[in-house]
Amino acid sequence: MNGNFCGGDREGESMFMKKMKKALALTLAALMVVGLAHVAPAHVEAEEDNTFNVLSLNVAGLPAILSSGNPSVNTKKISPLLNNFDIISVQEDFSYHSDLVSQLSSEYYQTEHSGNVPFGDGMNIFSRFGIYEDTRYKWNDSYGFIENGADQMTPKGILYTAIEIAPGYFVDVYDFHADADCDEDSLAARRSNMIQVAELIQARSQGRAVIVLADTNCRYTRAEDNFAEAILDTCGLKDAWVETKRGGVRPEDGDALSDWGNLNSGNHEVVDKIFYRSGASVELDLVSYDLLDTMFTDENGEQLADHFPITATFSYTLNETIKYSDTYGGGGGSGFSFIGAMGGFPDSVTVRAGDRLDGISAVYGDATAVAGGNGGSEYTLDLAEGEYITSMTVSKVKKSLFGTYRVSYVKLVTNFGNVLEGGKYKSGNSTTYTAPEGYAIAGFHGQHGDEIDRLGAIYMLIQ
Repeated sequence: MNGNFCGGDREGESMFMKKMKKALALTLAALMVVGLAHVAPAHVEAEEDNTFNVLSLNVAGLPAILSSGNPSVNTKKISPLLNNFDIISVQEDFSYHSDLVSQLSSEYYQTEHSGNVPFGDGMNIFSRFGIYEDTRYKWNDSYGFIENGADQMTPKGILYTAIEIAPGYFVDVYDFHADADCDEDSLAARRSNMIQVAELIQARSQGRAVIVLADTNCRYTRAEDNFAEAILDTCGLKDAWVETKRGGVRPEDGDALSDWGNLNSGNHEVVDKIFYRSGASVELDLVSYDLLDTMFTDENGEQLADHFPITATFSYTLNETIKYSDTYGGGGGSGFSFIGAMGGFPDSVTVRAGDRLDGISAVYGDATAVAGGNGGSEYTLDLAEGEYITSMTVSKVKKSLFGTYRVSYVKLVTNFGNVLEGGKYKSGNSTTYTAPEGYAIAGFHGQHGDEIDRLGAIYMLIQ
C-alpha cells in the first residue's frame, strides 16, 4: 500500500511522536491563554475588503458508543471557536448537533440538520453569507457496514449549497465525506465518490465559482485514489494546500507524507482538503491556508476532534458584467446553465409548456442553449433590437402527491412590454425575478430532466 495509512489523520504516529506532540500542544495551549489572537484567524468583514475565510472540520460527532473521542464534552468546546470563520463545513455532525451550534452566533445561516445515525449524513454548512439553495446527494457507491469504514451505516454523500457573498454574486460550496478505508471494495467506492462529485460540479456549477470543503479520505501519495484527476483536473479546481505549501506541485505516489514536526509544511498531507476555482462573475484568489493544530484543543492540549481543522482565506473580485438570481422550484433533476452559450443577450427565447414547464431555450447568434425536454406546446418570442427581458415570474407545483416540486409556469416580460409565458400559474407558489437597474435577463440556470425542475435568471449588464 506504498506506506499509506488509512483512517484518521492522526494515526500512524510513533509513541515517541505522540508524547512529543502532546508536550508541544500543552506548551502552545498555555500560550493560547494569553495570545489566542495570534493563532486564531481573525474575521474581517468581507463587505469592507472583499475577503472571507473558510473552515473544514470533521467534528467526530458519532454516538458515544461508536466514537473514539469524547464528543459529549468536546463538541460544546468546538462551538464558540466556529465564530472565527465566515463559512464552515463540518462532517460527522450526528448526535451532538445542538451542542455544536449552541454557541454559534445568530448571524449564521445554517443548513438543516439531517439527523442522527443511521438517518443523517453528518454534513452541515454554516455561513455568515446567505445560503439560498442546499441539496443533499447520497453516494451511488459505498462499502462496509460494521467494518471497512462502516460507511453504509449512514447515508454519506455530498452537500451542495449556493452562498451569496454579495448581492447577485454566488459561490457554490460543496461539503462531502468520502468512503473510508483501504480495502479493494472501499477504494473502488471512493473512486466512484470522486467521479460523482465531479459530475455534480460540472452539472450544477457551470461557469460558477466553487469551493470544496471536504473529508476526502484521499491522499495524493495513494495510487489507488483518483481525486486529483477526477475532480481537480476535470473541474478546473486547485488545492489550497498544494498551492500554498508546495508551490503548486502535487505530491507523487509513494509513502504517506507525515511531518509531525511541522504540520503546516508541504510534507504533511491530510485527507481533509480545500479545493477552489473562480467563475464568470466571481474571481477567487487564495490568500492563505493553514492546518489549525493548536486552536481546537482542550485544557490539556488534546485535539477536540479526531481530525485537524483546516482553514483558508480568499479574496474575491466581482465581475460587474454578470450577476445571478437564486433559483426557484424543486430539488430534482441535474444542473444546467446557459452561461457557456451567452455571447450577449438572446435573439429569441422559446418555452415548451403544458401543465408544467417542459423546456426553455435561447438563441445567441449561431449558438443555442437548451434545457428540459420536448413535451408541451412551443411558444417563441423574437427580441427586437434594443429589447431586453426585464423580469421573470416562476411558479412551482408537485407533479404528484408524494413527488417533488417542478416548475409549472414561467412568464418573461421585456422592456417593450412584450410577454412570453407558458404553463399554469400558481399564485401561492410563485416568485418574480426583476433585473437589477442597468441589467437585463440574458440567460437561465437551474435544474432539469424531461421538464424544468428549478429555474433562475442570469443577468447581464446593458452596455
